[in-house]
Amino acid sequence: MPSLTLKCPYKQNELIMSPTELLETYFYGIKITDNDGKSMSDQMLKFYIQSATLEVEQALDLKIIPQIIQEDQDFWLQDYKSWGYVKFTYPIRKAFSLQGFINDVKQISYPTEWLSSRKTSDGKMYFRNLYMVPTNGAATTNSVVFSGITPHLGFFGNKMIPNYWNGIYCTGFDTAPKDLVNYIGKLAAINVFHILGDIIIGAGIASQSIGIDSLSQSISTTSSATNAGYGARITGYLRDLKQSWPMMKSYYKGFTMQSL
Repeated sequence: MPSLTLKCPYKQNELIMSPTELLETYFYGIKITDNDGKSMSDQMLKFYIQSATLEVEQALDLKIIPQIIQEDQDFWLQDYKSWGYVKFTYPIRKAFSLQGFINDVKQISYPTEWLSSRKTSDGKMYFRNLYMVPTNGAATTNSVVFSGITPHLGFFGNKMIPNYWNGIYCTGFDTAPKDLVNYIGKLAAINVFHILGDIIIGAGIASQSIGIDSLSQSISTTSSATNAGYGARITGYLRDLKQSWPMMKSYYKGFTMQSL
């Protein structure tokens, strides 16, 4: 029987905004070419967007673009016995697997139906805790599989087992929050403004004069050895970032607890 294979020329989006969106939003009315009319390449703009995105993700322990994470975590006996959850690095949208290992030997495996995560009260974020809640409905196709020493018994009386849990889950946002996008856009724009400020009338030139007989024309910019050509815009963006960061950190990262 003949078969038909179709290939899509597009790949998963790796940017929260395109270079065009960055320029239209944060560089309105500003020339983005040098004196020869050469524009800044999309590759350079993509680099600054990716760099700003990575900086924000690392600071907030977030992944903005949806992706699958496989992560190892330590086992804490008190958390397991008292609360029945495992804390992971990123917010958990959907859990796919949770298994326990001592070195390379599997000790326990939970069915997917038992794994659940929880949204915040506003429904916009997920918690970083993965809960194990038994189910007895028809949807349950298997049960917990034990082999060897189970977490219920501890491990030679120890309260902690390093790298015991191995979890696979999905994290990220279907639509990136506007405040994160705005923060990343301004952070990326600052790097671009530093470059543009140096080439307003030419690399390393702060002023320029032309004289012919009795006619003369001079052009001066704010560029100097210590000031950028777009220093006012950079200062404004830096002020906005400084004001919004505490609120973003409080909302997206929150507070963390660790067992002792």
